[in-house]
Amino acid sequence: MPDYGSPGYWNERYAVSDGQVFDWYQDYSALRPFLGPFLTKEEDFEILIPGCGSSSLGAELYEDGYRNITNVDQSNVVISQMMNRFSDCEEMDYAVMDVLNLDGLPADCFDVAVDKALFDAVLCREDNIESVLSMLTELHRVLKPDGTLLIVSHGVPATRIGYLNNEAFSWRVEYAKLPKPQLEGYSDGSPSDSHFLYICRKDSASAP
Repeated sequence: MPDYGSPGYWNERYAVSDGQVFDWYQDYSALRPFLGPFLTKEEDFEILIPGCGSSSLGAELYEDGYRNITNVDQSNVVISQMMNRFSDCEEMDYAVMDVLNLDGLPADCFDVAVDKALFDAVLCREDNIESVLSMLTELHRVLKPDGTLLIVSHGVPATRIGYLNNEAFSWRVEYAKLPKPQLEGYSDGSPSDSHFLYICRKDSASAP
């Protein structure tokens, strides 16, 4: 299995791809009706896309009228590529950052974080339990009270809810099924005919 937790693996992969856009699981057109209820176009609304990779999600949200979008990824190669590709999106930022340690981001900063396949990738690490806890702890920290973490995953609830329903996190967890697109020659390895959107709403009284 590829080492999805290694920056070296991703740097090599993105260098070969030469800046081509690739979206895991679902593209924005499919996700738009599911994400829309959690987003607003108010001036102070902040969106985080952790593990952005070479996805066009941030740029398509920007084109749809959303601003204050921060994309982070541990691969300096892909961040450089995406900064160049989407340089005309002046109110969208890119930064090299590991989701397990978001020290560069203040607490209670974002209204919504959208994770597309990062949770699943972190679960492929050898130290997956510790790493997932670190990831969720950091995302919980940077969300504003009443903020929402949205996770798009191929994992069925029985394999994901246990990580999210941790007493360390003051959020309420729900999920919804997403129709799985049929892509020729591609499989995400899941026997389910659906992807899943996990919705983690941070409590309004959460302290930093």
